[in-house]
Amino acid sequence: MSDNQEPADLLRFKACLPYTLGQECPLPADWSNPKNFSDDVHDPGGKTMCGITQNEYDRHRKLHGLPLQDVRKITVQEGEDIYDQSYWLPHSPLLPPGLDLCLFDASVNEGPFQAIKILQAALGIAADGQWGPQTDAAVKAIADVSAVIRAFTARRGAVYRETRGFQYFGADWLRRAHEIGAEALNMAGGAS
Repeated sequence: MSDNQEPADLLRFKACLPYTLGQECPLPADWSNPKNFSDDVHDPGGKTMCGITQNEYDRHRKLHGLPLQDVRKITVQEGEDIYDQSYWLPHSPLLPPGLDLCLFDASVNEGPFQAIKILQAALGIAADGQWGPQTDAAVKAIADVSAVIRAFTARRGAVYRETRGFQYFGADWLRRAHEIGAEALNMAGGAS
């Protein structure tokens, strides 16, 4: 995790991580379990362990000056660092509780660019996938977090239906969007 991360941001990350990890990892408490590995020919991510692709893992290892190795050898700490640095930061901490989970989970599953586009559509602004002043202003102007979460979840489902591979993974993707959306609404309801 980032050393310069604010304590509140780190707490929010730690609150959201189990929900996304539970979607990615059949046995999230045991990252080394072979049941957490996937290499489905229909999944463009290729070799994946607990939601971390081999390519993501290679980038992480290179960045830290470590030799490359099979993603099945990923440690919990490496996995959490990748989730934090590549998907939680920099934008999820800018969102209210609940909506932060939506963006984080979509970033992991659909990529940060698509996740920002989904958020922008939910906010009713131009969806270009770039977080800039218009997105900042729209986030700061959110009056009803629950309404934005519902719009995010609906847009996410629509994006999934347009995504290559829907015939193989669509039912699971839609289930995931619904479950994350429901948990996000719970988080938003508990927000002050």
